[in-house]
Amino acid sequence: MTKHGFFICFLVACLVWPLGNLQADTTDHTALHFAMIPKKNLDQQINEMTPLLHLLEERLERPVDVVRVSSYQSVIEGLLSADIDLAILGPASYAYAKQRDDTIEAFASLKRKSGTFTPEGSYYQSVLVTLSDDGVTSLADLRGSKVAFTDPKSTSGSVIPHYEFRKKVNTPLPAYFGGMSYTGSHDRSIRALVNYQVDAAFVSSSRLDEAVRKGIVTAQQVTILWRSQPIHFDPFVFRGQLPEPVKEQIRHILFSSPKALQPMFDKKNATGIVAVSDKDYANIHAITSQER
Repeated sequence: MTKHGFFICFLVACLVWPLGNLQADTTDHTALHFAMIPKKNLDQQINEMTPLLHLLEERLERPVDVVRVSSYQSVIEGLLSADIDLAILGPASYAYAKQRDDTIEAFASLKRKSGTFTPEGSYYQSVLVTLSDDGVTSLADLRGSKVAFTDPKSTSGSVIPHYEFRKKVNTPLPAYFGGMSYTGSHDRSIRALVNYQVDAAFVSSSRLDEAVRKGIVTAQQVTILWRSQPIHFDPFVFRGQLPEPVKEQIRHILFSSPKALQPMFDKKNATGIVAVSDKDYANIHAITSQER
């Protein structure tokens, strides 16, 4: 081969090589990593989300791996380290994550059917619940009692009670209650109450609705002594720096596939998915920013 011919071949190779790499970069078949805060039994949560997970795999043409987590904080850390690409966070855990990486983005949330303790729509409440046969009829009756919380990063199971309920009783909660324990999930807090391990529990009104639907407790067995202001339901969240084309694909899949996602809606007592933005959680940001 002449020097001139060699140069032409080398030039063609240089031009073609980047195009091949570009094609490889835009056709990403690596796994998408998904996680959920452990509000209840994780296997049950995964089962409820299976229609969406299968739909994402089919439409994105890539595996969707569920990251099994042990706490709310572990989901936050996974998003920050890019080990988790897509997650469902609680409002407060989203606010905590956003404080550390402003590129983390809330984009969707479920809209729920009405429940025993929660109205239809996009909002729920933190509730302080006791057993009706305990004879507790006022907040004053609970002073010095044992109370269950869920996770320190749980919106309705810890953050809101420490902010709103503290204002209600005008006393720091460790001084108001005789004992405070963290169970790790709303379901465990409800079971601790039903089993008389605690005198009261701060839980999500929607989680209490599900406990009634499952027969864990009846509406007549419990008394709600306090309710928080309305809280927007848990957001679906993108990690920071997730490529915009991937975000757009996921948004389109969630918002344009109501029929395919109906089995998930049925399992989660939901009517659909609605778009959200950071401003929907402005009140939660205001609360968590005071903790800095």
